[in-house]
Amino acid sequence: MDYKTTILKEEVKTDDILLPEISDLNFGFLGEGKAVFDYTAYIETNKLPVIDYKVFMRANRHFIETLAKSYKKKTSELFYQNANGHILVAAELAFVFLAFVNPEMFLYFNGLLTDVITDGVAYSHGFIFSMAANRLPSDVLSEIIKERENDPAGSE
Repeated sequence: MDYKTTILKEEVKTDDILLPEISDLNFGFLGEGKAVFDYTAYIETNKLPVIDYKVFMRANRHFIETLAKSYKKKTSELFYQNANGHILVAAELAFVFLAFVNPEMFLYFNGLLTDVITDGVAYSHGFIFSMAANRLPSDVLSEIIKERENDPAGSE
């Protein structure tokens, strides 16, 4: 059994980036501030093998139902078909989706979770880059980049 997919009459714009670390995952908003992401666009943009969203539903039923229950949402409020034909999915399922369709992203999340469990803290690459850019003067950053380019071990 698949979950109900609500067909939207008007197109929902999905051009917001709510997770800067994952810039290809575009979000939009339905009424009442419900955030959704564009399932179809992410797969197309990243040239991933197309996985029908119903396969995603079936394979992740346990996670979907657990999240729906904890967020007090009906499963009918999780999947939508945009007026342009794209599938939109409730934002709560973004990480389950990314781990399912993009193995590299799953490994990245797994690394962050491992850091949290072993070290008690984890920082995304984007956060570290932004902190370095904010805290280090441009000349110091340029020198670090120059040294890394000349160091064979630095490119690994």
